[in-house]
Amino acid sequence: MKLQEITYGGYRWINITEPDQDMIQYLSENFKYHPLDLEDVLSKISYPKIDAYQNYLFIILQFPVYEATRRIYKRSELNIFFGHDYLITINNGKLTALQNFFDTCRVDELTRQKFLQHGIGMLLWEVLDSHMDYVFPIINQKNELIFELEEEIYEKPELKDMIQEIMILKRNLINLRRILFPERQIFIDLGSKHPKFITEEIRAYYEDLVDKQDKILSQLDTAKAYVEVLEQANESLISRSINKVIKTLTVFSVIVLPMNLLMNYYAMNIEVPLQHSPHILAILNATFLASTVIMLIIFRKRDWL
Repeated sequence: MKLQEITYGGYRWINITEPDQDMIQYLSENFKYHPLDLEDVLSKISYPKIDAYQNYLFIILQFPVYEATRRIYKRSELNIFFGHDYLITINNGKLTALQNFFDTCRVDELTRQKFLQHGIGMLLWEVLDSHMDYVFPIINQKNELIFELEEEIYEKPELKDMIQEIMILKRNLINLRRILFPERQIFIDLGSKHPKFITEEIRAYYEDLVDKQDKILSQLDTAKAYVEVLEQANESLISRSINKVIKTLTVFSVIVLPMNLLMNYYAMNIEVPLQHSPHILAILNATFLASTVIMLIIFRKRDWL
């Protein structure tokens, strides 16, 4: 467990990374939290929620973290204990937006004063808002990737099968939406159902979080719909290319069909016309050439070539 603490004006912010049993012992001895909340902190499977008690709120949130080796976004959990004069954030150390914000407040007195002087409710909003601001560049990066895939599919003369890149992008968009969507109701509940902790004066800030969340989800839905269009276009172009190859192979196989029939006919162990003629080879070659020309003319007139 790594525990860091900053204080200002009677308010405390404790940030804990890599939670373990020592953390549970620390929280149990110093804050007397409900055992089920402490159990949820160490649980590997949880869902965003708010549990309200007389003296504190327990909040579970999840935010996206990129796993470079697998090229996917995974969820990283943020556990929050929100009291009247303190904020405790618990995470696995992968939430860079949280760690950067905490480090800035810890080392810079003016920043610490700016974000802690207005109370814990505003501090929590600043933490959540920094994570929303962290998500927007991710969405923009996905939109840029969509434009690059569109150019590869529609504008490059050489045909490429982009299905793997499309499926990775589509999976990430789905993961991002699945991770972020549950937070919307949490933000709504924070601003409307807990006036004891979130006062009327700062309620508008939490409503702004909901607006940002709606924008993010809307952009994700739009991006996902466009990726599905690119997926269909890629499949159509690949199918069309395959059909052209099959058509070409079919044309050539039909052209040589009369030659094969004639050669098999003369290869049979029976008497056939002109079999012993000294000009049989020239006759067969002329026949082959004539049949090829005729077949090409027929295909050309039918626009099969």
